[in-house]
Formats: sequence, C-alpha cells, structure tokens
Amino acid sequence: MSKLLSYKEIHICSSTSPIAYKQAGYRQRFLTIEGKEIANTGIDCETCLFYANASGMDIKNATKISNKLNQGINTLDQDFLSDLSCLIPKGHYITTLLKVYPRLKREAHGTEYYKAGLRNISSMRKIEEYIVPIQSSESLNPIAINDYMDRVDLKESPTALSISFLDIKYPLNHFDEIWVYSHYLLDGHHKMFAANKAQKGITLLSFLSIDESFANKEQVEKLFQVLT
Repeated sequence: MSKLLSYKEIHICSSTSPIAYKQAGYRQRFLTIEGKEIANTGIDCETCLFYANASGMDIKNATKISNKLNQGINTLDQDFLSDLSCLIPKGHYITTLLKVYPRLKREAHGTEYYKAGLRNISSMRKIEEYIVPIQSSESLNPIAINDYMDRVDLKESPTALSISFLDIKYPLNHFDEIWVYSHYLLDGHHKMFAANKAQKGITLLSFLSIDESFANKEQVEKLFQVLT
C-alpha cells in the first residue's frame, strides 16, 4: 500500500485547466480535456470489480511544473499547489503526497494499470489502490524510462501527478465492501513505468476530488485514518 507522507485540504476556486469532469448516466464519470473524453473514471457498475479505461491522449504540462515534479517534491508547498491550478479543475480536494510502489497489470483486452496496494479496513471492508495511466506503456520513450530507472536506483524520488477518486463498491459474489482508491496520471508516465520496472518507489502528488468521488465525508475521513 502507498505510504502517506503529507496531506492538506484545499479549494481551487479559479482554474485555467483544459481538464474537466463530466457526469454521464448512473455513477459514470469521465475526465475530459478540451471537451474530449480521455478517461472513464466512473464506477459504471457499483457491483463490478475495478475497471479502468483511458484513451491515450498526451497531456502537456508547463515547463516550470514539469521541472519541479522531475526534481521531486517532499512537502506540500502552497505556492506550487497554486501553480497547479493551470492543470487541476476547480473544486474541493485533499492534496496528498504519497510514496507509491507500482506494479503493472495488463488485462487480456489491453488495458493497463498499476496496483498500488491493498489494505483491510475491517473484516468486511478493504481498500484497493490503483494508478491508471492515460498513455499506454507502448507510447513511452525508452531513453526517458532508463534515465528514471537510474535515478530511482540512486534513491532519488521524482514525483508523478494525479487526479484521484475514492469510490465505494459492492461487487457481486464478494462479501467485502470495496473502497476503490484510484489515481489517474496527469504527469509521470515514464517515472511510474520506471519505478515498476526497477521495483522501486516514487512519490505521487494526488488531488483527491471530494466533489466527484462516490464516497461520503465520513468515508473520506476514514480513508485518511487508515492511510496515516
């Protein structure tokens, strides 16, 4: 499971981000960029197991932000969080800095995601944590991957960036209540793939959307009690 390093509740009241949230049907939720759907992030079916689907669109970050993330961050600096309003849509968030140890999973139909951990809340409830890339691993630059592998081998910790959700599910044929804690990568695809390949950890700056998650306030608070 990821290790919680720091967290802070914030409101982004003004944003120039081309990214937006789109609701469509019962418990369906999409990330869009300039109106185009780039990832299906919703539950779709609250009785189904985890599902991820992303379109492969490349998201370009401002140079200043990319450089800061590439260097790696170890605190939640308010000025830097404010800079990220060019990428993160308006809304209520809990920003978290996590240490993650991704393990790549490929489904038979081609979907890719990283398992980031499993943690029991009680005998009948558990948290499943996933990191979902927007770009496929086949589109990544091998030179950049090798560079990041060298860095994580030297115990450096570059930082990836995600929009995240907590969704409560009740899968059929399962006795457990599943809390799906999912992170959709906006920056850091090469870093995450390199960390998986090197079997090392990196940091993840996550913006957990309170407004868009299919979970109530008490469940979000419980998540952070468990992560702490």
